[in-house]
Amino acid sequence: MNGQQPQPVMPAQQADDDFIDLAKLLHALLRYKWGIIGLALLSALLTGLYVQTLEPTYRASASIVLEAQETQVVNVDNYNSYNYRNYDYFQTQFELLKSQDIAERVVRRLKLQDHPFFNPKEEKEPSFNVRAAITSLLPAREQAAPVQLSEAEKEELKIQGITAYVAGGLSVQPVDYSYIAYLTFESSDPKLAAQIVNTMAEEFIQANLEVRLEGTVQATGWLTERLDALQQNLSDSEQALHDFREREGLVQVQGTTNLGGNELQALSQRLEDARRVRIEAENIKDNVQGLPNASTDELMTVPAVLQHELIRELKRTQSQAERKVAELGKRYGAKHPKMIAARSDLDAANDDLAREVRKIVSGISREYELALRNEQQLQANWEARKEEMQDFNRVEFELTKLERVVETNRQLYDIFFSRIRNMSETGGFEKPHARLVDRALPPSAPFKPNKRLSVMLALVLGGMLGCGIAILLDLLDNTVKSPDDVADKLRVPLLGTLPKVDVAEGGYIEHIWQKQNSHFAESIRSLRTSILLANVDSPAQVIVVTSTLPGEGKSTISLNLGAAIGQMEHVLVIGADLRRPSLAAKCGLEPNHKGLSHFVSGTEELDDCIEYLEDIGIHVMPAGVIPPNPLEMISSKRFIDALQTLRTRFDRIVLDSAPVQAVSDALVLTSYADSAIYVVKADATAAAQAQRGLASMVGSNEPLAGVVLNQFEAKRAGRYFSKDRYYQYGEYY
Repeated sequence: MNGQQPQPVMPAQQADDDFIDLAKLLHALLRYKWGIIGLALLSALLTGLYVQTLEPTYRASASIVLEAQETQVVNVDNYNSYNYRNYDYFQTQFELLKSQDIAERVVRRLKLQDHPFFNPKEEKEPSFNVRAAITSLLPAREQAAPVQLSEAEKEELKIQGITAYVAGGLSVQPVDYSYIAYLTFESSDPKLAAQIVNTMAEEFIQANLEVRLEGTVQATGWLTERLDALQQNLSDSEQALHDFREREGLVQVQGTTNLGGNELQALSQRLEDARRVRIEAENIKDNVQGLPNASTDELMTVPAVLQHELIRELKRTQSQAERKVAELGKRYGAKHPKMIAARSDLDAANDDLAREVRKIVSGISREYELALRNEQQLQANWEARKEEMQDFNRVEFELTKLERVVETNRQLYDIFFSRIRNMSETGGFEKPHARLVDRALPPSAPFKPNKRLSVMLALVLGGMLGCGIAILLDLLDNTVKSPDDVADKLRVPLLGTLPKVDVAEGGYIEHIWQKQNSHFAESIRSLRTSILLANVDSPAQVIVVTSTLPGEGKSTISLNLGAAIGQMEHVLVIGADLRRPSLAAKCGLEPNHKGLSHFVSGTEELDDCIEYLEDIGIHVMPAGVIPPNPLEMISSKRFIDALQTLRTRFDRIVLDSAPVQAVSDALVLTSYADSAIYVVKADATAAAQAQRGLASMVGSNEPLAGVVLNQFEAKRAGRYFSKDRYYQYGEYY
């Protein structure tokens, strides 16, 4: 060994869950394209055969419109009226169209129980009933006698069955933002389908008219009964009003209430004024009585005395007399006649003032008594008038109540009388709530089955199913199929790709020396170049070729690789698979030809164990006789010495080793070698098994050069997308 460091092998990592490899999916679809096409064509064929057996179904369609507003000649406070702009109303009408009642009316009107469609003439041949046959073999048991139905009952049961068929087959499709709806019915008889749709619309309109007419008749009867009761109530209320007027002696009371109220209000105002006057007189009286022996000047301090008009006049006269005496006193003496006359006038003014003050004081008590009597009289009048008004109000209230009852009964009687007269005159005139816009015509072409659409749909669905199965198979297939899988799943270098070659009779294949210009030969030479250029400074002299499992082509690759290198160097190919040797057979030698086991054991000389193949130009050493302990032989020191001897005689030594997963011989041989080549069979070797085999080699620090992808079908693989390049295997050669 030359101490070459092994190449690191990374375990395959799972791709990002969110990443979808479209190229991989496309490859899976191309890989199973013929299966996908076959499944799609088979689905289309089976569907076409099935739809040919189906009975054609025809669809008839008619349209109706619901009136937005119902114009009624009789307006009995919107009796039998609907909110035609309400969504719920239209939905209700559409559900009524599909009701059993309308369907039964159609069946009875068209007499569908006698129609040939529901009475086929051909009677089916009685089929073999397994249950009846088994029952006949069992012991008989008592059973209830079958119920015998009359002809009328049988016909009624048949009508009910046809009614369910008609109601279930009708479809109502409202048109958005409009009052129009389409009625459709499907049947294998086109004329019957159109006839049922048209009759359904007509019976729907007629049923609504009958319901409204019936409601009008019921309303008329109810109004008649109610009118008699109202007439009796009106007579009773008028008689009660008349009796009340006579009992109370009333003639006319309009305006009396207002007049009495005004009079009572005036009395109340007069009473308020009298009360105010009495209070003022009482206050003055109290002030005067508090001064029993008062002088004139003291009495003059009483506001009521001082503000009296006569007292004011006398007070002015007194003031003038005092002023005159004061003026004359400045010019004349006390005994002067003018002074005496002035003093006499002053005394007369004082006496008049004192006398009038006494009179006013004495009159205050009389004014208070007069004001008190006036107030009391007004209070008595007000109380009496108030009691009269209360009695009159009670009478007026009772009268108004009786008059109101009479008026109400009269209005009700007039309203009901007007209604019943109008309904009696115009009750038979009703406008339809819907009308038929377009009548259904017998369809000329069947609605279903749509053979072309069914076949195309089956073709598409079959193709989609095939694609799904192809993708599922590709996901379940974890084998190494392409060079990209070597990098993505195995994470090791790819030394080369060998194409799949045809195998002749007996398992024989043509080798590189037989077809120098073949695709296989060119691939072997490319592999040779990759190995020789792997390490130019210290080339690998001993090369081990191994694989994961038997049958992956490692022996064929070893022999052809040795032949390719033998064109340039002195090469020895050794059959180191001592358990299932195949190198001797591929070289045309005897199975027990002297070889590696003889040389290592020392029973034969080296030259006797090596054969030179002139047509190939290389030396080969077959495995020889299979030893009982192959692993101990290749692990012995004699094997190491023998390999060292061979290193001195040959430029390159290629060891055809046993598979890695089967035994551990390959790991031991790789530890002696300078480089190892791992063969993977395309579209056969599971990636997980190859990963374990490579991991065991890397774990033992073996010198791994890379992987050779064997039996790769370029034409089948087509074009592969690999990161940043395209492989065009199928078109290169």
